[in-house]
Amino acid sequence: MTLRRFLLSLVLVSVSFSVNSAALETKKFCMYDPVGKNGPAITFFSDLKAKAITWGLDIELNAYTDEKVAANDFKAGLCDGTFLTAILGGPFVPFGGTLDAIGGITNAEQLGIVLKTLTNPKVGDLLINGNYEMVGALPVGSVYLFVKDRNTNSVEKFSGKKISILNEDPQALKFANMVGASPVGTSLTTFSGQFNNGNIDILPMVALGYNVFELYHGLGENGGIIDEKLFYGMMQLIIHRDRFDSDFGQRMREYILNRIPDINKMVEDAEAEIPAKYWIKTDAKTKLEITKFKRDIRLALKAEGVHHPVALKMLWKIRCANEPSNAECGTPE
Repeated sequence: MTLRRFLLSLVLVSVSFSVNSAALETKKFCMYDPVGKNGPAITFFSDLKAKAITWGLDIELNAYTDEKVAANDFKAGLCDGTFLTAILGGPFVPFGGTLDAIGGITNAEQLGIVLKTLTNPKVGDLLINGNYEMVGALPVGSVYLFVKDRNTNSVEKFSGKKISILNEDPQALKFANMVGASPVGTSLTTFSGQFNNGNIDILPMVALGYNVFELYHGLGENGGIIDEKLFYGMMQLIIHRDRFDSDFGQRMREYILNRIPDINKMVEDAEAEIPAKYWIKTDAKTKLEITKFKRDIRLALKAEGVHHPVALKMLWKIRCANEPSNAECGTPE
């Protein structure tokens, strides 16, 4: 290739890139990340920008360390999309918010089936609520009970203890009432300080929180983590539907599904970082009692219109196909 032809090809590539960039449509996402712009959520989605270019979009990820501010900005229309916990995402898309129903998913195999199901186009309409659409659900690991005193290891001993109710979470509030614990309202900006300062006795939280929120300070020498999984915590991507092409949701959900191995690795690494001394093994009686509370909470929130009935039934079918010998499988939810 002559020098003249080489330079000409560079000019053509440059012009082509400029045209393509100019044609991209910018979309702003308000992303909750407890650490900020260098945090785990922003890092995880760092490759989305390149992927979205092939869809004709320039996705701008804006980090919010306060989840409620991100939710309010999205609701006010200041963002095209948002990334929130299922607690705050549920009011936008109830079906999506029900995916982290307590006891709804009990193992990794069931979780994989649920996430695969979300990419089925036939399910797409269930992920839409008015002008809101859930375009992705990211599991962030199992939620456990972090306790200030490892002797708080049975349902009877939960009575009278102060338990964190994150962002007015109806599930945590129901659980507190059923076990006789005292609810303490917290947010994602306050719960770690409350627990680490000893103002909370029981904290429902994913294993990722151990290091991200430095919960080892609250555990200290006497605390522990009850090894009973309550549910899989979910983060959700939600958009204003009228600001995107109709196939964007399907594309995003398929993109998320392909990233699940990365998410699982991140969660596994987080759980492995927790010293073995903190894990509290539950006895059979406690497991049975907590399992009963889980179902009672799901059904109560279904009756109150908080949990989406179709989502609950889907989760029940998946659990019972996976573990058909469970006692619950004789009575559909």
